[in-house]
Order: sequence, then structure tokens, then C-alpha cells
Amino acid sequence: SLGLAAMVFKTGLLSDPGAADIGWAHVPLGELHDRLARKALDSAGVRTEVRTRVTSISTDENGTWSVQVPGETLRADAVVLAVAQDEACDLLPEGALDAPENLRRIGTAPILNVHVVYDRKVLDKPFFAALGTPVQWVFDRTDASGLREGQYLALSQSAAHDDIDKPVAELRERYLPELERLLPLTRGAEVKDFFVTRERTATFAPAPGVGRLRPGARTKAPGLYLAGAWTATGWPATMESAVRSGVSAADAALAALGRPRPARLFEFEEAA
Repeated sequence: SLGLAAMVFKTGLLSDPGAADIGWAHVPLGELHDRLARKALDSAGVRTEVRTRVTSISTDENGTWSVQVPGETLRADAVVLAVAQDEACDLLPEGALDAPENLRRIGTAPILNVHVVYDRKVLDKPFFAALGTPVQWVFDRTDASGLREGQYLALSQSAAHDDIDKPVAELRERYLPELERLLPLTRGAEVKDFFVTRERTATFAPAPGVGRLRPGARTKAPGLYLAGAWTATGWPATMESAVRSGVSAADAALAALGRPRPARLFEFEEAA
């Protein structure tokens, strides 16, 4: 999508001197997205259910929503449906969107992560991006992983359609020589471990015309809202898009319920 690419360049290069600065986590993402987030939710009195599948969402004549999970029906005044687009299409009640089938037309793109553990330090930077090579991004995950000896590098490969289903041995033959070319210190190092993780539907695909398919936070069903990086945030498939979608859904739900709008929740610093 040319529109999404233009948005990134405009925001990153033309909006603010620091808008294209890069940030990264010094701890495992689970520390941020699970432990710390769970702690904040618990302190606010929020009940969190994990490994719990929602099987249906419906509303009664009084506008009360019912969320069906195994062995229980949860009641709510408002529901934010923050799942992938295909699952959202399955769960949406009839009439919630004019063309719910459009959600299935929003494609997906895979992310492949290649993990390499060396017996010694081979990279003196926290991360780098590469050009003219199959390697896209390389991150030093040594400290975050707790590794005491050697160095742990993680290669993050977006839109990895060509590699996502290749066997580990083939990926090893493809990426280790590229690392040797990019990082001379790897040539004398021993590979202590090599493995891959695959996310076949990691993000929505920014194909031409996808903007017409992305719905906003509000649905036609009062009290039901959508969230996810794939919704109409104006952003590509990023964590920033996901956060903005959640804030938009929360804003709409609070307004409909007549609840106060916490100012700090809506203070964004634009950056790409």
C-alpha cells in the first residue's frame, strides 16, 4: 500500500526531528506485555482470563452483551473485540458491519525469527538493519535471554513468505553465511544453538487497497467495538497501530457509557 508507506515517511522524516528514533526492549516482551501489564490490570481490579476461548458474542433486548466462554457467560455493557480479522468476522453478530466479509479479504503476512547463539561476542551493537542481503534486522538478545556465555542474536524477517515453511536445515544454510558476510567475527565463532520461530499470520498484509477494507472502532451494534492493528488507524501493521486501535475503542466505549475520559490515555507523541 503506497498510502501506508507515504504515511511512515511523512511521520518519520517530516513531522519531528526525533520521530524516526528507534526504541527497543531491554527485557523480554513478556515482561512488558504480560507481567507488568497484568500487574497494572490486577491493581485496577480487572479480571483477566488467559487460554480462554470466546465462542460467541450476543446482545439482548436491553442492550446487555453476553460473551460466551467455556462454562460461563460474561455480561457487559460494552465489548471490545480485539482479535485477528478472521476471528472477528466469525464472532461479529449479524448486522454489526455492513460488509463483514471484507475482514476476510484483509490478508496476512508472516514473520520468521531466526535465533543463533554463538560461543563468543560477535556483535558490539544492540541491533542493526542490513541492505543487499536476505537478512533484515539483527538484534542482540543476550541480556534479555539471561545467557551467561557467548552471544545470542535474533534475526527478524518480516513478510517472510518465501522462508516461512522452509526446514530449519535449509534456513541455517541460508542465513549463517549471510551473518558471516555481515559480521566478520562470526567466521571464527562456534554456533552453539540455532532454531527458528514462525508466526504465519503475524500481521495484516499492507496490500494495495487494504485501506478500504479496514473498519473503524465503532460498529453498528451499540456497545460493540473493534480493536487491532488491522483496524482503520491509518498506520501499518505495528504495535503503534495496535495501541492506537485500543485507545480508539476505549474512547468510543467510554463516550457511549458516559464515563470520564482519562486525558493521559489519549496523549500521543507521533513517531514512526
